[in-house]
Amino acid sequence: MTSLTARLAAAALAVPLVIATAGTANAGSKWTYKSSGSFASVSWMEVGELPAPVLGNYHIGYLDIRGDKAVDVFGEVTDWTCPEGELPPEFGGGHGGEEPETNCILESSRFIYADPGAITFTVDRKLNAATLVGNLIVSDHEGEGTATPPVNMTLTGIGGTSKTTSTSTGTDPNGSKYTYRTTETGREGDVSGRIGAMVFDDEAGEFSYGYFGTYRTDERTTTP
Repeated sequence: MTSLTARLAAAALAVPLVIATAGTANAGSKWTYKSSGSFASVSWMEVGELPAPVLGNYHIGYLDIRGDKAVDVFGEVTDWTCPEGELPPEFGGGHGGEEPETNCILESSRFIYADPGAITFTVDRKLNAATLVGNLIVSDHEGEGTATPPVNMTLTGIGGTSKTTSTSTGTDPNGSKYTYRTTETGREGDVSGRIGAMVFDDEAGEFSYGYFGTYRTDERTTTP
């Protein structure tokens, strides 16, 4: 995996999970919250020009999907114009927080999100594949220039699955004690399909990375 591929892969894995179901309470002294769901994260670099009005010859993006029936989608794509032989800069790569020097021009940054009723997200129980089908919404940071590109994306599992469990405990300022535990089972995925004109076929100079799986959470709070 190239350094830029690894950077985007790490960014995809660093995004936190979103919890999305209800819990139970008991007389104000003890409270429990349990949830489960599916997730997928994709990052990519698309090389070449896209249909107007999108500018640039490099397009770097990520997309995170969470949930089952109520699906939450969020992502971003940045469009760069770079001279031949130069790649877009690695964000935050400068010393002391400075941006790295580059001859590339940042043309635009666009948000990606979705109306939950316009998309379908599925992850099979054995983590063989995950799919996202429907229509996304893409707009600039001011909410203008909105487009609704179709999405038909599949992540096909590669390699084995991994399981991680994390637990945190603490006490809030009111004296309530809490324990939070989450277990995630995930798998890397080979990305295929497309978002609008962006095709995940990893032609020369392009790449994509996917990770998907399921999660379960358990939160317990005890009040004084």
